[in-house]
Amino acid sequence: MWKQRIARRTGLVPVIDTPALAIFVSPGTAWLPLVPAGAVIGKLYRLGSATRVECPSGEPLETDGELLAERYWGDYVAISADMDGASVSTFRAPSGGLHAFRARADGVLFVASHVELFCDLDIIKPAIDWEFVAHHLAFSHLHGRATGIAGIEEILPGESAVETGAASERHVHWSPWSFTVPERRIEDFGEAARHVREVVGHAVTALVEPGVKVALELSGGLDSSIVAAALAAAGRSAVGINLVTPGGDGDERGYARAVSATTGIRLIEAEIDGEIDLAGVEPRIEARPGMLAMLRLADRSLGEIGRKEGVSAFVNGTGGDCVFCSLGSSAPAADRLRAHGIGAGLVRTIRDVARVHDSNFWTVARMAARRARPFRPAPTWPRNLRFLKQELLPPEPAVHHWLAAPRDTLDGSRAHVHAILASYAHLDGYGRHAIAPSLFPLLAQPVVEACLAIPTWLWVAGGRDRAVARAAFLAELPAIVAERRSKGAMDAFCARIFDLNRTRLRPFLLDGLVANAGLLDRDAIAAYLARPFANRDRDFYHLFPIIDTELWARALLGCGR
Repeated sequence: MWKQRIARRTGLVPVIDTPALAIFVSPGTAWLPLVPAGAVIGKLYRLGSATRVECPSGEPLETDGELLAERYWGDYVAISADMDGASVSTFRAPSGGLHAFRARADGVLFVASHVELFCDLDIIKPAIDWEFVAHHLAFSHLHGRATGIAGIEEILPGESAVETGAASERHVHWSPWSFTVPERRIEDFGEAARHVREVVGHAVTALVEPGVKVALELSGGLDSSIVAAALAAAGRSAVGINLVTPGGDGDERGYARAVSATTGIRLIEAEIDGEIDLAGVEPRIEARPGMLAMLRLADRSLGEIGRKEGVSAFVNGTGGDCVFCSLGSSAPAADRLRAHGIGAGLVRTIRDVARVHDSNFWTVARMAARRARPFRPAPTWPRNLRFLKQELLPPEPAVHHWLAAPRDTLDGSRAHVHAILASYAHLDGYGRHAIAPSLFPLLAQPVVEACLAIPTWLWVAGGRDRAVARAAFLAELPAIVAERRSKGAMDAFCARIFDLNRTRLRPFLLDGLVANAGLLDRDAIAAYLARPFANRDRDFYHLFPIIDTELWARALLGCGR
């Protein structure tokens, strides 16, 4: 029954069909067979290269998640059944670019890349999991196994789920902590820079195939500029798009133009201005709150340009700040103190951190000493309380293997991993994905592994943040970008949009689904929305996750404003 329904309602085609396991994919989707029964869905590349695995040759592809992660990389999900069909294993690639959502109906386990498929097939009827919502608001940017839709959970990147009858077990086959250990540490700056240049080049070369045209979201910042340089070096066809928001802090055209001139990538400039209805619900089914409502104008503009240009994908530098270890703390000095003790190297790193943060040597030294103290409690994920009912929020974040650092992990390395994990919360929910998917080369498995192996003190060498990445692409970037210390911002734009929405946000939030679930401090929100906004304080940023969650909840249940 289910096989016929899937084929009839979704347009998916079967590639594996056995009594224990059936796999359906969209026409044209890349996949590779596994023995005795199974498939790797998505594109697979050999680790240490940009070489794509087109079909198994010689030894068959390994079905074990750990061996897959050790030998290959890419955005894929591997699903296989054992010889007698008694158990089925699903492994999600460490990069996490392809989702693996799970749900059960009529005693059958379903795994899908998009939660809409569960709804289209009547496997799940959309209902909000309010425990997830409380966790989502309390621990921003932390995506775990739970989703916001009751009855649907997700396999984490680097994790497998093994089903034996009605029982299910989870196994971790790839962990970021494997790359932060001293044995893998790359402490030579030149070697680190060469390695970063190589892995970023491989990621861009592999993900952006020859003969296709992509749209590069070129902000003019270091991360997107590095992607531009890698695209040019690989000879890929790309058009750069630079979006300009009102106010000087949102205009980075000078930097983007310099990158365009250096790389030869044609640049399109688009001004983003107008009103955004922060209470306007856009019909969409998503597993969790995704794209920020504040980015709607930018998303539409990118989509329109992408459609007009006929691109096959959008490419950007998302995650670059996190992967290239821009920590914003004294952690690099504390790490060096713990790893090598007091010496000339520590003095250099303290000076580097002070220069990065416009601080002074002795302030950084004191902070690093406190941070390096033995038996210091390991930091947990930040817990939000502003505008929320504290007593209804979970006290601790949900279990996630990326949070389970070994006891002797350096503090900066822990922060590095947490920052990368947080970046995964910003990859979904974009309207432009209806036109073309997004590619995130800086979050590719080889790039993450290489950067985690570089100690935090090298990332601030010479008093520059992301120093290793700057050095890696120094010869391919204009000096104005490679040496840039400032960063573009949207503060003025966000403040203006929020101010324009204050009146309509009052009933939207105070009488909304999240408020009715008891999770909001209605009095605090009402007082804040009633207060004059002339001083442009930054507390409104704490309301944005609540707004986005309310929008997501109403869209999921088909509610209007």
